[in-house]
Amino acid sequence: MDDMGVEIEADTHGNNMAFVCFDCGYPVLAIARENQRGSDREHPAECKNCGKEYFLDVRIHRKKLYVHEL
Repeated sequence: MDDMGVEIEADTHGNNMAFVCFDCGYPVLAIARENQRGSDREHPAECKNCGKEYFLDVRIHRKKLYVHEL
């Protein structure tokens, strides 16, 4: 889901998640593992096309994963 709660299409494999940039549609790869790109605000995943930054918010107890924009 995006940070507004709207479901987004994504491809997940293990701790990796690929999705398209919300601004330009370029592919973005985020990794849910600690200290990896996209794992938190301090380690954002960056769109290589427009520079927009994202991070993952995994909520295991709710079985949800959110993608937040910085």
